[in-house]
Formats: sequence, C-alpha cells, structure tokens
Amino acid sequence: MVHVKILSFSLLSLIMIGCGEVREDITSSYYPPIKTDIDLLDKSDEKESHIVDGDTIDLIFDGKSTRIRLIGIDTFESRSSIKAKAQAYDYNISLEEVIKRGKRATTYIHEELSKRVKHYLEYDEDFLDRYGRTLAYVWFSDTQMLNMDIICNGYAIPLTIKPNNKYAEQFIQCYKDAKKSKIGVWK
Repeated sequence: MVHVKILSFSLLSLIMIGCGEVREDITSSYYPPIKTDIDLLDKSDEKESHIVDGDTIDLIFDGKSTRIRLIGIDTFESRSSIKAKAQAYDYNISLEEVIKRGKRATTYIHEELSKRVKHYLEYDEDFLDRYGRTLAYVWFSDTQMLNMDIICNGYAIPLTIKPNNKYAEQFIQCYKDAKKSKIGVWK
C-alpha cells in the first residue's frame, strides 16, 4: 500500500506546468506566470489548516493531519534556536529581529490560509524530507501558489535543495524583487 502511494505521488511530480495569468493583487512587482492543473493534485479537506511556522504547515487530508514543508523557501525562525542564531549572523541582525521577522512570516501565512477553502499539493522529485514531512508546493487555485506568494511578498528566502527545484528560478527572482522593493520582512 505504501509503495502504491509513493508511486502515485511520483506520478504527480510529473505534472507539466504551462503559462498562466499574472496575479495582480500581490504587493510585489513580480509574480511569475505559472499554472497547474489542480484536478491532478491532492486536495485537502475544507478549511482545515494549522501553521507550524513560516515554511511548515499542517493540512487535513482524508481526516488525517499531514505536516507539509513548503518546497523552495525558507523563512526566518520564530523561536530562539541554533538556526535562528545562524540567521542572525548571516543577515547581520539581532536574534530578536530574526524572531520578529519569523513571527511576521507566520502571521502572513496564517492570514493567507484563512482566506482559502481548499488547498492542493504539487510534489517535486522527493516526497519526504529527512524529518518525515511531506515536501510540496501548496496551491489555492490553478494560478495561486502559497510558496510563491510568501516569497514574492517578502516573507521568505529561496532555499533550493536539489532535486526539488522546479520553481527555483522564479523564487530567486521574487526574492530579489521583494528585497529591492523593501516589502514584507525586508521593510
């Protein structure tokens, strides 16, 4: 049964992405034209979500909670940790500022998820990370992806871990534009 699920998820990773419409309601000046076929993706139960932090959420599928690690992005930590201290050093900011930015990203994601009824998962090459979390791009519709919204609106940093790099170029461009425009945590 597990092998059948893994095979099914592997097949979903082969979804082809075509051109779509550019969203006009985001604050960033750049949002790559992407589109997916949501009928081919896993669908979550309605209005069930929990935010763990800026790049990890729990969604309910068939009545069971699934921890999702958003592919391609990393947010500032919202609690003091070794990683938060490393981010403070890397960005030459205080630990308190790292935590403040992490909490802002978490709040942003909470607001975005609370507006949505359904969530759809798209997978890349790897299905799970080393912590057992499901690796996915979370879509709200066929043209709106949570991962992309977070980074385009200045709440995340690109994190490319091969082979999961389907949208890496778009994420990097969004990050550069958000930082240049001083939006989100870059204000």
